[in-house]
Amino acid sequence: MVSFTTSLLTSIPLVASVASAFSAPAAHYGNYSIVNGFFKQSDNSTDPKTFDYKENLGLQDNLTWSEFKDQIDDLNANADLRVDYKVFFFARHAEGYHNVAQDYYGDDAWNCYYSLIYGNGTSEWGPDAYLTEKGEAAAVNNSKLIKSLIADEFPLPQAFYSSPFTRAADTLVLTWKDLVLDTGYASPIFKESLRETIGLHTCDQRRSKAYLSARYPQFQFEHGFITAETDLLWTKDEQETDEGKFYRARSFLDDVFASDDSTIVSVTAHSGIIAGLLSAVGHRKFSLATGAIIPVVVKRESRVDFVPVQQDFSVTIGPSSTAPTCATAISSTIPSDIAYSTTSVNEAKSVLTVTTVVSATATSN
Repeated sequence: MVSFTTSLLTSIPLVASVASAFSAPAAHYGNYSIVNGFFKQSDNSTDPKTFDYKENLGLQDNLTWSEFKDQIDDLNANADLRVDYKVFFFARHAEGYHNVAQDYYGDDAWNCYYSLIYGNGTSEWGPDAYLTEKGEAAAVNNSKLIKSLIADEFPLPQAFYSSPFTRAADTLVLTWKDLVLDTGYASPIFKESLRETIGLHTCDQRRSKAYLSARYPQFQFEHGFITAETDLLWTKDEQETDEGKFYRARSFLDDVFASDDSTIVSVTAHSGIIAGLLSAVGHRKFSLATGAIIPVVVKRESRVDFVPVQQDFSVTIGPSSTAPTCATAISSTIPSDIAYSTTSVNEAKSVLTVTTVVSATATSN
């Protein structure tokens, strides 16, 4: 038997301008796809706008949670040596103050002005927006939902990953505190690759590792987590593209499949990166409301031609996209003297270069 183990010594999200760095052979050694038939969200007949995840998390009516777990175990037990399966519960953070502001001002005014500042004098949403009271209550309700499902033999996740933003971590804590954190069952891990779309919006500017460490003592940090006081990946001038999020999501999947033997995995993150994760595994587009959860069964097929190597490659973090086009913004709601420019930002910027070491080993039995 041949098995592969990859250690991503530094795992950081990259913008679209360096998306090709994720195509290095040592990082991409498998193909991902979803397994249909388990959850209603993967059915084309299910309307994301009207679907209620609180109805048994979307498990098909002909299945119980016990039967579901048995079928996943059977898939792994009978799989080809190159194939394995994981179940991901992708959870979007509950409502944050930035969500309220966007709803209040509208998308145009939000994207072209209000998302670029830190608050309006009444409410603050940057950096790293907190949950609202409504959001906190929704996360607590998710906890009650999970507890009711456990009574029906819901398979408790064996690993928990979180975006390094407070709105995601707080959602995770409020959802899983009694079941996971207080019992010592598992210690959630902060992953840079799970953060929201990088750049422009102040709500997507990360707080420091020191702040997160003090606020979440029960969490771990992935190896290589950036320790700088300022967010080195965030820029006020440009925003990551969908392509960039796709490759960043793919790097997370590569990392988890290589380093984590867990079959059931919880991920608490954001709408943008969850869309990237769904795209990376070939799932249909399925937008999530704040606080919503989508389960996905993922099949990973290892590449037959994969040759384990140790490889150092440089990652350049710099301009990845352009500023939004704001011609359609509602001018009456945006101060004209400081509204964001309607022209694209394309002047040269300084870049940050990070060296990532990827090692891989193979064993034959």
